[in-house]
Amino acid sequence: MSATLRSEDNKSTATVPRRRGLGRGLKLLIADDHEDTRLLLRTLLELQQFLVLEASAGDEVVRMTESELPDVVLMDHSLPVIDGVTATELIRANKKTADTLIVFLSGRAEPENQVAARAAGCNDYFVKPLNLDSLVESLERLLTPRLTAAAQPA
Repeated sequence: MSATLRSEDNKSTATVPRRRGLGRGLKLLIADDHEDTRLLLRTLLELQQFLVLEASAGDEVVRMTESELPDVVLMDHSLPVIDGVTATELIRANKKTADTLIVFLSGRAEPENQVAARAAGCNDYFVKPLNLDSLVESLERLLTPRLTAAAQPA
């Protein structure tokens, strides 16, 4: 059975998935300007054994993506300094980071926001509050081809 966790301000919820260990050895960068959301996601994703990094502004996400080379970025749409769409475009424009998986976790449910994020190059888009089972399934779907390719002998 899954468990639901709620942040202290009761604005963010997530369901802890049953399976664990998806992120074993992988780096994941959470880009969100709300500390409670980052804490909730960090806690849940560390249970999946991801090495979790955090950024609270768009320019910081771009810098950290280049310096830390995370396997996945969980990108909020509304970030200070540089919004999530612009940060995604900058990450995609950099040869060093162009292949980074980017999954939007946004409070913006309007279709035009999802269209803009996808046009910028995101790999998936979720509207908050999110169901962590769905997020983990998406990460598993996106990461499996990369993990399989990495396991192949050179």
